[in-house]
Amino acid sequence: MHNLTDAELIELINCRNTKALQELYSRFNIGVYNFVLRYTNNREIAEDVLQETFTRIWFASHTFNSKKGSVKNWIFTIGLNITRNEMTLKRYAYQYIDIDEVKLDDDDFSESSIDAPYEILEDIETKDKINKAIERLSPYLKEIILLKHFQELKFKEIAEMTNTPEGTLKARFHNALKMLKKILKEEK
Repeated sequence: MHNLTDAELIELINCRNTKALQELYSRFNIGVYNFVLRYTNNREIAEDVLQETFTRIWFASHTFNSKKGSVKNWIFTIGLNITRNEMTLKRYAYQYIDIDEVKLDDDDFSESSIDAPYEILEDIETKDKINKAIERLSPYLKEIILLKHFQELKFKEIAEMTNTPEGTLKARFHNALKMLKKILKEEK
């Protein structure tokens, strides 16, 4: 299963192959979880949305169309839509989540990335300030920052996911960066 493409896994899932779903889950669960956690700042919601995302993948695998985008975009679109619905319907209050609670890939820590303790603390403080600043953004600005920066999606991919013109997304991203800069200056 490890050597199959994401699209091939979707085809197998469509034939009700649970091992294919497990492989797809192992490829995307951390990214989806981290995105939802950063968006909602609520572990319970992130866990629920992650579970619901892969449940929908299981039942809606037949709707995937490779001509409309990649499997990654499709999965994140499902996760984004579920997250938006959760936040709208239940009107959750946003809460701050400590950076330590975000799951990380093993690749995030390599021998060369280990710094002196004071540099690590400085980096954690900086990340903490940025996360708090992101929390103060409006939902659409927060969403574009999370998808573009943290999930490393292209504007074209985000446009497909959100049904929003690329120009609008670029403007939101620019405005979000401007707002973040302003918020971070205020906190100095």
